Amino acid sequence: MLIWQNNPESDISPNQFLKMISLPTVIRLAVTLLLLPATGAVGATNSFTNSGGDGLWSTAVNWSLGRLPNTGDDVFVNSGLTVTLKGNSTFYQAGSLTLQSNAHLVIDYGRSGIGSLLVVTGFTFEQDSGIIVDGTSYEALQGYLPLVKTIFPLDVFPEQKVTFTGFEQRSPAIVVEDKGVGLRLAAPPAFSTYLGTLVPSSRVAPDYAGTEFSATRELQPTVSAWTPTYSEAYVMDAELSGEFPDGGMGENILSWDMRIGRGGHMYSLRTPALGETVPPSYRSEPNDSPWNDEVWQGVAVATSLNDPDADPPSKYFIHHSGVYMRDPILTEPFYSPQVAAHLDSETRSYTTINWAQHPHLEVFQDGTTANDWRSDLLVFTRYRDLGKGVIEVTMGFYNYGEDILNRHNLPWGGVRRTSAEYGFISNPDGTSWGDPVTELWGDGLTESFAETGGWAAFSDSPTGNSPVLGLVYGPESAPLIPNQTRNSLLRVGYAGGEDNGTEDGWRNYMVITAVRNYVLTRGTGVWARFYFAFGSSMADLSERIQARGLTAEPELQAMEYSETDSPLIGYGYSGSGSEFRVFRKRDDAAFHLYAHPVNGSLPLYEIIEADGSRYLTWDPYASGVIKTYDGTIAGIRLLGFALRNGDTNRNNTDFAYERLSVLLAGVPQNYLPSGEDLVARLNSPLERWRLEHFGEKENAGNSADTFDFDGDGVVNLLEYALGGQPALGDSADILPVTSLGYKDGSPQLEYTFRRRVDAAARSILYAVEQSANLYPESWTLVGLAGSTITTIDQGIEDVLTSFTGQDPLFVRLTVQVSEE
Repeated sequence: MLIWQNNPESDISPNQFLKMISLPTVIRLAVTLLLLPATGAVGATNSFTNSGGDGLWSTAVNWSLGRLPNTGDDVFVNSGLTVTLKGNSTFYQAGSLTLQSNAHLVIDYGRSGIGSLLVVTGFTFEQDSGIIVDGTSYEALQGYLPLVKTIFPLDVFPEQKVTFTGFEQRSPAIVVEDKGVGLRLAAPPAFSTYLGTLVPSSRVAPDYAGTEFSATRELQPTVSAWTPTYSEAYVMDAELSGEFPDGGMGENILSWDMRIGRGGHMYSLRTPALGETVPPSYRSEPNDSPWNDEVWQGVAVATSLNDPDADPPSKYFIHHSGVYMRDPILTEPFYSPQVAAHLDSETRSYTTINWAQHPHLEVFQDGTTANDWRSDLLVFTRYRDLGKGVIEVTMGFYNYGEDILNRHNLPWGGVRRTSAEYGFISNPDGTSWGDPVTELWGDGLTESFAETGGWAAFSDSPTGNSPVLGLVYGPESAPLIPNQTRNSLLRVGYAGGEDNGTEDGWRNYMVITAVRNYVLTRGTGVWARFYFAFGSSMADLSERIQARGLTAEPELQAMEYSETDSPLIGYGYSGSGSEFRVFRKRDDAAFHLYAHPVNGSLPLYEIIEADGSRYLTWDPYASGVIKTYDGTIAGIRLLGFALRNGDTNRNNTDFAYERLSVLLAGVPQNYLPSGEDLVARLNSPLERWRLEHFGEKENAGNSADTFDFDGDGVVNLLEYALGGQPALGDSADILPVTSLGYKDGSPQLEYTFRRRVDAAARSILYAVEQSANLYPESWTLVGLAGSTITTIDQGIEDVLTSFTGQDPLFVRLTVQVSEE
């Protein structure tokens, strides 16, 4: 028998604590167990008997006292029984809880995880009993959920008594904290891996000789010292590691371990030689900015709207990572929601797409709505191991809102001074560097890219003769690329603060940022690429940078995708209202979205709200949300991108589209157009045929119109028009046939060809032509009126046309197919 009991001493009464947790705070808690001292009728025994037969805790007749347990009850779940707590239900409470032999407590998170509270003083687990956490229906983005809360420190919790079911691809993990037990989950899986395939190809060749790579989305906290008191379970999304196990310099200098946060930012980068290099997120109020500011991330600014000196201040910064904890309703960190992600071990890369957030929450509390900024920025980030101590980071901003974003930190970041106190900037020759940086951040040490060699580095030696971390941002384009209004700038400086001999008790931070002045209007995007590189010294790092060609080319380019070069993702849907579901559907999809942000397109999200409502929209604010972090939005995932009606087929294409409002007319409450008339691609009949036979719809490769996949002499397009099977070699069955026939006793040439009954709907035009001599200009159209039509198969018919006369005659069939 396992007995788990909390400390009976506390200066907070149960009633005070219950009142405290009933305040209007952000409660995205799923089902939570709160441990409190018993109150009321001490020692009252209330046993779960399941007399009502539904197995629910919330059914009063299921309990021996004929009522739900309260904090004065010693609660027993009788042997062999299972009691279920369901999400979105009432407030549950108990004094102590004993699970008798083979008894189980099921915590059903429901769809959005907004749940109930079970108040207990402690657990007793008898033989073969335990807790089952069921996430079968859970779809919310929330990644850290209190499972058990206490008002006393927890010394131990029997984690082995907790099992999980239904959390597919979300890597559930129990986290024991000082005053409770939490459940950590990875973000929901992406609808399609196509969403992460837009990142430009790597320019620098990888070198994997003698190296190893590993990656996981399982919870793997660091051993680093951090100022925030929160568990890393709140922030961690993925761990990537590059190893060079040579037993010498490579292993110590070139091996690294990285943690990526839920916002898509990098909050930890460790090496054996340097230890933790990312600052500890220090604030005098420890949880003011937990892994949100002193991290590697992107930041976007609309300078025309950013006025920190206004009254009230009007700060306009969009953070890649997430928000500051500066609104009383926040009880836990809120990171920029991940709307899609893809871990690709084969290419040693991790791609994450995030809806970036405004971090300065004071703008929502200053008494004016004029600066209640919204964010319409998607950030695409790919982290990739290039081997032997080089990490490639590709970061893209896509602006789908009206605000003009024109100044970008790509990246914003810095280093932990206790690991690498001295910062160096390369000279224009790219192979030498200046004296260590001495300026404070506020003093504004700023250099244009052209005044540097395209990289900077950090070391714990003032001469750079010790292990170093390099940031390679590359040269400037000459001339500047379109929409780039000014030269790019490098800013470096100490954040300030007095070293107090600890890692996490002061502003242990040297700041560095690459400022890109690039105008992002609505429907446009930009890519920036940078590299982290390691070396045993500044000289060694410089040689490695040159040898790998890291500074060979500028690393800023426009995000350009068209209707013809973006993959399509097919979707179907079912149900309506709260039962509405959208799902991937490759064959005969209801509509298709672009996987990449085609120029001028808007994203289409699936949003689940805390009240159970769900809908598709391009606009996360469509239902009236102002504070995106207030718990109203329980889940958000990216489906793809859609164009506006009238903004299609710009490049002389002829793709078929339909309004989303028409396609979703049967479920009007599940589609919020929010002022935009968006259209989705439809499958043409030919595309559906390609999908059926080749598994892909594109006119390329095996499914190309002019490719003869089965080698029978009939190209794919003709197989389609004649109703053939492109993988069966059936040319003898489908090609036109000539034969000798008779009419009224006279011989005639009979020409028979196959055609589809629904040829018009498929935009297929069949034409029989004749010629006496095969000269190109001699072919003339033969009328098919009077032809004999015979149905030979479902959807296929034979057309027999007769020719009379004694002169030589040649006959052919031409087929024209339009994609739409």
